[in-house]
Amino acid sequence: MRNLAVRLTPDNQIEVRVGTESRTGETYYLGMDSGVSESDETVRPVEGCIRLLKEWLRLLTELPDQQQVFLPFDFSDEYTKWLTVRRDGRDGHVVFGWSTIEGWAISPSNFDEHAHVLPEFTPDEPLHIQTFYLPQLLSNLRRSLMEIEHH
Repeated sequence: MRNLAVRLTPDNQIEVRVGTESRTGETYYLGMDSGVSESDETVRPVEGCIRLLKEWLRLLTELPDQQQVFLPFDFSDEYTKWLTVRRDGRDGHVVFGWSTIEGWAISPSNFDEHAHVLPEFTPDEPLHIQTFYLPQLLSNLRRSLMEIEHH
């Protein structure tokens, strides 16, 4: 079983599964990202999701030890949902949560402004911290990206 899996559902939502937990999010703003070029409305969320996951990979790969990164996945009108990953050596501690930052205010392919400091972040309750071997987490994220690219 993969410790991280991201997919687009038939209902045009993004599903993020981490260990024993799963959350879904809207893909509308993924398709509206400034770098998305496709005019076909069925392709735009796919391209936006690919750009989002590539940014996740970049940030997780560059994450220094004992630092934390925030990774958005649901861009709704009134809030955003996030994963936070804190690196501890070769492990990553992962928590789902949300923020009052509106989805339209963030670019899914360039959210550096919030990636390392997100004071509005609120962990989901009950708090459930999952710990994974970070290289395996990255490998599973690459696999999800590859599956979406060949969607």
